[in-house]
Amino acid sequence: MDKSSSLRSGYDLDVYGLDNGQFMGIHIPALVCIVLSFICVLAALVVSFRHNHYKKFFSDWTKSQRFVVYLAVCDGLYNIFHFTDHLHIVIVEDHVYPRELCVFYGFSLVVSISAQNLMVNIVAINAFMLMYFDKNLNFGKCDWKLLTWTFGVPIVGAIVSACLNQLGPNGAL
Repeated sequence: MDKSSSLRSGYDLDVYGLDNGQFMGIHIPALVCIVLSFICVLAALVVSFRHNHYKKFFSDWTKSQRFVVYLAVCDGLYNIFHFTDHLHIVIVEDHVYPRELCVFYGFSLVVSISAQNLMVNIVAINAFMLMYFDKNLNFGKCDWKLLTWTFGVPIVGAIVSACLNQLGPNGAL
């Protein structure tokens, strides 16, 4: 690429690792780690639901038991989208085309990563409030406040990012 030209999108950049032979050395271990993480997600969900099979409704589970499921779901969503993104790049050995598919991957990754981060923060805040102030946080019937915060904020943020044309092969996603 000519040094005088300016970069306008992530598509202007070469796919990292193709030129120096590190491409498969980056993506294959990443895919293996993602699959192993997803297996752990499935194990956590199976154990959680088997352990609580005697409780009829999910809302009857303790808050900590529901947190485990919510965290596993967030991690599982991230694993699914990250795996498909990596696999797509490995198969084509190039950027994700069409751009709309790349934006979809970016949108999905932003939402799942942000939801996971917000869920971890809520778990930590809940533990802090219980331990230091002996205050039990109320997340509403069926945890609607928790789920609105955890998934609503990232979805709105990702929609704004997509509308501002900030999702795509920019090096971060």
